[in-house]
This record gives sequence, structure tokens and C-alpha cells, in this order.
Amino acid sequence: MKLHFVGIGGSGISGVAKLAQNSGYEISGCDIEKSTAYSKNIFQGHDVNHLKGIDLVVVSPAVFYSEKRIDEVEEARKQKKLMTWEDFLGNILLKDKKVICIAGTHGKSTTTAMAGKLLIDAGFDPIVVVGANVPEWERNSHFGKGEYAVIEADEFNNNFLNYHPEIAIINNIEFDHPDFFKNEDEVRESFEKFTQNLVGPKILVTEKDSLKRKFNLKVLGEHNQKNANMVYILGKKLGIKDEVIIKSLESFEGIGRRLELIADRNGVKVYDDYAHHPTAIETTLEGLRDIDIEGKMWVIIEPHGFNRSRALLSKYKTAFHEADRVLIGPIFPARDKETFEMTPQIIAKVGGAEGFDSFEDIKKILQKEIKSGDIIVVMGAGKSYLWAREIAKIFK
Repeated sequence: MKLHFVGIGGSGISGVAKLAQNSGYEISGCDIEKSTAYSKNIFQGHDVNHLKGIDLVVVSPAVFYSEKRIDEVEEARKQKKLMTWEDFLGNILLKDKKVICIAGTHGKSTTTAMAGKLLIDAGFDPIVVVGANVPEWERNSHFGKGEYAVIEADEFNNNFLNYHPEIAIINNIEFDHPDFFKNEDEVRESFEKFTQNLVGPKILVTEKDSLKRKFNLKVLGEHNQKNANMVYILGKKLGIKDEVIIKSLESFEGIGRRLELIADRNGVKVYDDYAHHPTAIETTLEGLRDIDIEGKMWVIIEPHGFNRSRALLSKYKTAFHEADRVLIGPIFPARDKETFEMTPQIIAKVGGAEGFDSFEDIKKILQKEIKSGDIIVVMGAGKSYLWAREIAKIFK
């Protein structure tokens, strides 16, 4: 069976494409970008000719929110060959697996990687799908031949309703994705529907179930202690011995783009981080204070989405309190078709930061004012991973 993945550069779909290939499917893929943080050397651009000889077209739900018509998607729809990657994963690729889902507004990727590592370490040989690269695996998925699959379950577009897990972990629930949900009530209704998808033993683990253990983790922050506690509970539910669970958790080294140290040069450290929701930004920066910082903490923010920035604007008021200086760059448009009159300066005013219309202006300030002992944290989910690497070049 031949599959074509549209939007293959995305964080989730890229891992699913790799799993499909490992499962024996012949795959191809395209994206508007030639290279992303999750996939390299892919077909750039969309073309109906990509569909020749293809049995099924698997897409990222983001393509449905594109303001531009994507001809190969419309042709696949016409031929009744169109399916989201979540639908393909939940209802085809994993239909014979015992599924463990990790859901929640924040911390899904880290917790999924923690849980996947635990099952690997305990000998379960699972399939794992994470929305971030895991350095230990050198990719964002792990192909195992055991009976379990551990997957990150995203609420946007009600994507996680494609899954029917035996066990689900829900880290937290907060209003997000204003381009899909109208308010927090809608978000909670979606999570309620997700819990109704539980099958078999129907095990649900939430933050309130935590035993509040303190682990000697390699990853920073109280939020990661909470993540680890829920994975500990998962391990106990699966009958894994305490010593195996604790050893696995305490040897977990994190995932890509979660306070990932990408440069340490001339006394200046540069971190790349995926956080883009104000709550995630605040929590991540609080965790970073666990290390000894000689100089200033500089935070570079790429806001994600005009609509999202407007909807979450008030939450920026406390998001940056741990930072010494915050520079807010151009807003990544995400799925938005209009700006909603949002600017970096508006966000900066609320958060007590500085707003800039150009990333180049931010680079100039850093080149001029950064001193040895300072750290720079670049945060965002769009092009900010490229910003981080451009900043790192300054200190060669």
C-alpha cells in the first residue's frame, strides 16, 4: 500500500510517516518547507502529480486551515483517499495495539517520551509517537513490536477522538487553540469526550492522582516532577517494579526543543524551547531558575498566532517574571488568515517586555549587550528554532 503524507514536516505526522514505513508501507511526502525541525530533505510544495499510484493520502489537520487551496488535498478528497494522520494512526496503524494516550494542554511531549522510555526500559518493546524529537532515538517515534503503543494525544481539531486507549494520562486542561475552541468549556467538553473513548480496563491518570514523590530528575522544573509522578503511576498500573520505574525516570534526558542547550560559547548559553502558551512559558522559565545563572536571563519570544495571542493576552502579564529581559519578535501567523490587530508591542506592554517587528533588530541588541555568564532562551513553535541557531552563531 502506497501512502502520501501532506505536511510531512510537522511534529506529529513526521513520526507517523516513519512508523508507517517501518510497518511496511511505501511512503512519500511533501510540505511547503524543504526542511523542518522534524523532517529533512522532503518534497517542497504541493502538486497533484504526487498522487500518482497512491492508495491513501494522509494529511496534517493544519492543511484544512490553510487560506490557500491545496490541489492535491482536494483531488484526494474527490477520490475518497483523504485521511488525517491521527485517523490513520488510531484506526489503521494501531488498531491491534493496546494504546496508552498522553493528553493535556501542557507537557504532553515530555510525558509521552518519559512513558515510552519506561515501557522500553521495562521490556515492553512499544511503539511510541511523540510530538518532538527524542535524542536517544534520534527521531520523534520509536518502532517496537510489543503489544503496547504510547502516543501523544492532541486536543486541537478533536484529533485525540481518533484514539481508543486502554490507559490515558491527562496532565492538565487549560484554554488553548482559540482558532478551534470558543472557550475553556468547549475544551473541557472535548476532554470529556476523549475519556469516554477509553476501552478495556479504562484507566485514567490525572494530576490529582499523583503521589507527590520527588525524583532526582535530569530535566528541570516542578512541572517535570508532576509529569514524572504520573508516569510513575502508569508504571505501577502496568506492574513494573519500583526500581525499574525510578531508574528509567531519573535517567531520562529530555526531548528536543524543551530547554535544549544548543550552544555554550564564550560564557554564553543559548537554549531552544518550544513553549508558546504563556502558562508554558512561565512554568519553563521557573524551572530554569533551578540552575545557577551568573549573569542575566534573556528571553526571546516568537508569539504563536495572532488569534491565539489575542485570546491569551492577559496571561502574558505574569509569564516573564523570572526573566531579566524579554524581547518579543514578530508573531508567527500559524493558521491565522488575519492579524486581529495584534502586534509584538501589544504583547510586550502587557508582559513588561520589549516588542520588535524584526528579528534582525533583536539580533543587534544581543550582539551589543550580551555578556559572559548570560543565558538566552529562545521560545516559540514556529520559526524560532531557526532564530535560536542564528543567535548561537553570534557567539562563535
